[in-house]
Order: sequence, then structure tokens, then C-alpha cells
Amino acid sequence: MRLPRLLSSATAAVVLALSLSLPVPASADDAKTLRVGTINLFGVASTFEQAGHDKAGDITFQIIPFTSGVVGLIAAINAGEIDVAEMGEVGPVVAQSADVEAQIIAATEPWRIGEALVVAGDSPIRTLEDLKGKKISYARATNGQWVVNKALQKAGLDITDVESVFLPAGTNTLSVLEAGQIDVAVAIDATLSAYEAQGARRLVNAGDVDVDNALFFIASNKAITEKKDAIGAFVNQLGKHLAWASENQEKHAGFVAELLGIEPEVTLSVERNRPKKLQEIRPELIPSNQAIADELFRQKVIEKEIRVDSSFNYEFNKYIP
Repeated sequence: MRLPRLLSSATAAVVLALSLSLPVPASADDAKTLRVGTINLFGVASTFEQAGHDKAGDITFQIIPFTSGVVGLIAAINAGEIDVAEMGEVGPVVAQSADVEAQIIAATEPWRIGEALVVAGDSPIRTLEDLKGKKISYARATNGQWVVNKALQKAGLDITDVESVFLPAGTNTLSVLEAGQIDVAVAIDATLSAYEAQGARRLVNAGDVDVDNALFFIASNKAITEKKDAIGAFVNQLGKHLAWASENQEKHAGFVAELLGIEPEVTLSVERNRPKKLQEIRPELIPSNQAIADELFRQKVIEKEIRVDSSFNYEFNKYIP
């Protein structure tokens, strides 16, 4: 597969992601093992093992955390290193634009306050109109970029009206924000709540600019063909895990705090607002993702126009608890 410039420019991240992929244990029945890539920062699947939800009957869910972001997940699913990848709304668009053979098989309900634009506590920026000419930090080709675009649109501005800043992975964005080197940053929970606890201020939530910020799960076409039962079991377990986390917020917050090295008080505030269930994959989800695809193409973040409807798979809705 020929990777578009977006992914080619992230070669180091792709190599790192693939090097972090854990080998799948040898098994006489590989169809009973589903390899799931996730990002600990916000991933729902990241706490399957801690909650004892990494098995369902004779099926095992091998949860593989990635530090290389969505690009790494896309590269891994394309290389056959994982079967399922958890990502935001923008991820499936990027995957499809790169000709990755994968489909959306599940999605959480919206998480409209789980991502936001933040400013330093003493920032003079108060409205979206104030963003004009400002330095805004976000990760390219992610939900962060989509939230920025939608915020600017709501203010009658364009991405060209601000200075986009792409900070290296691992940068303490809050420190850069407080130092005045950037004016605004995109943050997603649990980092978002941690920044707030340290004095940052939300300027606008994703939902305030019509971004659902749902989490999407894509499966490779190969896995859909060869591990259909395991994917169905995963969708069912995913719904149960979300419900369990909602009913056991303090316990789940403790798991997340341990994973991320964040105070449990912060992760508990996140738990109160996390998605509590799955939504069905349905045609009504298509226009939002199509708008993402059209805007990313306009900005040359992806190199070709695509129609996203073919990436939505409805057959696993029946497994939602």
C-alpha cells in the first residue's frame, strides 16, 4: 500500500508503533485471540485487563497500548500486527485515505466534554473570535485538528487565520502554554482534566462546536473475515466494560490513574463524564465523517477525496449489550 504524505512524514512514529506491538502468543486456534490496539490516554479498551474483561468464554482480547498515536495504530492494522484499533472520529478517515483495508465496527456514544480547547488561566482569550492570529497547538490529522477547525468555523474564521503549532510527542503542553510560547492547545481527557487541576481554563468543549468526539473502533477486513465471532464478542464485551466502568467509577478511576500516573481525584472527575455505552453504527454517522474527509482534503492533510460510507460496517450492532 502506498502511504500518503501524511503517514510518510510520520515514518519514525510508524516504526516506533510497530516496534511496540507485542507478538501474539502461538495458539492452536488463532481465531480465538483478538489483538486490540489502544491509546492509554483516552482508550476504553486500555483497562480491559485490569477489570478482568480481557476474556469472554474461550476468546481472549490481547490489549496492546500504543504511544505512537493514531498513525501508529493505522500502520499496525495495515501491517496485520493488530486486528482492531481504537481511535477518534478522524482516525477512520485517515485510514481510508491511506487505502487501509479496514472498517468501523463499533463506536461509543458522544463524549462532547472529553476534549476541549484550553488556555492559560490568566489568558486574555475569552471568545472564539479572539483566536484570530493566535498560536494553536494540536496534533495533525486527529480529532484535535477537527475541534480546532470547527471552533474556527463557528467564529467565522479559517485554519489560515491562525498559526498552527505541532509540538513534538512527549512535550509538556501545559508548560509551553503557561510560558506563552503558544496561546491555545487542544487537550483530551484525562490530560484535559489534569491541566484544569493545574490552572488551565477551558475555552470551548468539543460539543460546543458540534464535535461528538465519539471513540471509533476499526477492524481489518482480514479480521472481519477470519475472526468474525471474536469481533462480535469484543463489541459485546466493550459495551459491558463501559457499563461496568460507569457503575464502578472509583475503581475504574484507580485503574486509569495507575496507567497514566495521574492523581485518582483527577481521573475520577473524568469518569463521571466518560461514554457509558455504545451507539449503533448507522447511516446518521456518515455526514460528520464525510465533512471531516472533505475538510482534510481541502487542507491537503489527506491527498485524495474519499467517500466514507463504505467504511461503516453495520453487522456487529447485534452484539451491543
